[in-house]
Amino acid sequence: MSTVISKEQMLKRVIRFEDLVPDRSAFIDAKTPGSDRKENYTIIGPGVSESSNRFVNLEEPHGFNFGAAAMPHGTKNSLHSHLTAEVFIVAKGEWRFFWGQDGTDGEVILKEGDVFTIPTHIFRAFSNCGPDDGFLYCILGEDNPGKVTWAPQVLKAAEGHGLVLLEDGRLIDTTIGMEVPKDGEIVRPLTEEELSTFDKVTVEEVSKRIFRFAERVGHENSYMDCRLPKGWKKSYGIIGAGMADAADRTPLVQHPHSFTFEMVEAEPGHGFYPFKQSAKQVIFVQKGQWKVRWGVDGTEGEVVLHAKDIMSIPADVYRSMESVGEETGSLFIINSGDEKPVVEWAPAVKEAISKL
Repeated sequence: MSTVISKEQMLKRVIRFEDLVPDRSAFIDAKTPGSDRKENYTIIGPGVSESSNRFVNLEEPHGFNFGAAAMPHGTKNSLHSHLTAEVFIVAKGEWRFFWGQDGTDGEVILKEGDVFTIPTHIFRAFSNCGPDDGFLYCILGEDNPGKVTWAPQVLKAAEGHGLVLLEDGRLIDTTIGMEVPKDGEIVRPLTEEELSTFDKVTVEEVSKRIFRFAERVGHENSYMDCRLPKGWKKSYGIIGAGMADAADRTPLVQHPHSFTFEMVEAEPGHGFYPFKQSAKQVIFVQKGQWKVRWGVDGTEGEVVLHAKDIMSIPADVYRSMESVGEETGSLFIINSGDEKPVVEWAPAVKEAISKL
C-alpha cells in the first residue's frame, strides 16, 4: 500500500532556504569573542541547541536531526563533543575542522560539496577560513542526540558574558533578566580523569571519513531505473548502503549512524523515475534545480527545489526527482535507519524495465 498525502500536506514539508530562522544565542559560546557572530539553524528535529528560543522548521521525528550553521569569515564554533554521529556538508565556502582536547590533534580543510563524518567521543571545532560568509548543513544521529559536552576552556571563556549552562541543557542569559533557577545545576568543566577517556584520532584516520566533491568518482548503474532513457545519473555512496540497488557501490563509511547518506548527479531531464520506499527521506539541493513530483503517476503535486532547499518525504509515498536546471544538478539524500530501505518502483516503471 502506498501513502496518500495531499498537496497542502506535502508542501508543508518543503523548507526553502529563505524559511530558515537563525538563532544567534544557541550555545554557551554565543557571546565569546570569535564565536559571537555565528548563526545556528534547527531545521528537522530538536537538535542540540541550548536555546529555549530556537525555531524548528519540522519537528516530526525522522531518526536523525538536521540543522545548519552560517558563519562569517574568521568565526569559530568552539570545541565540543556529541553522543551520536555528526556529519557536516559544506554548502558554501571553505572551512577548517580541527579536533582534540585543545584542538591540536589534527585539522582538515573542506570546500563546497565536501562531506565529513566526525568520529564520536572526540572534541571537535570548526571555523570559516574562506574569504566570504560560509554555510554548513549538519546531520546528527538519533531522534534524541543528547546534549553537547564542551571542552573546559570553552566554559571558562564564556565566563563573564552572562551565559550560564545548566545540566538539563538550558541556557540562561542573565544579561536579559533571566535567573538561574534555585534547583538548577550548573554545568561544571570536565575533570582530568573524565578528559582522559576521550579518544585521540589521527589525520589519516579522519581523512578516510571525508567525501571530497572535487575528487568524486561516480557509480552509473546504482538504481534499477538507470537503464531507462531519463534515469541516467551518477551516484555516490557516502554513509551506508543508501537506496542503491547495485551491490558493488561501496560506501565511504559503513558503520551505523542511524541514517544513510548518498549523493546523486544528473544532467537536465534526468533523475529518478517514480518510486516509494519504506523509510523517511530528506533531500536537499547542493547544485542546480530539482523537480519533485509525487503520486504513482506524478500527478498529485510537484515542487521545484533550488540550491540549499530541503524537502522531507514520508515513507511509502511515490515520488520522482528530476534535474531541471541549466546545469548538472547535485542532490543529497538522507534515509532514516541504518539498513537499506525497501524500494518499490511504480508499476509503469517496473513494466518498462522488464521490457529491456
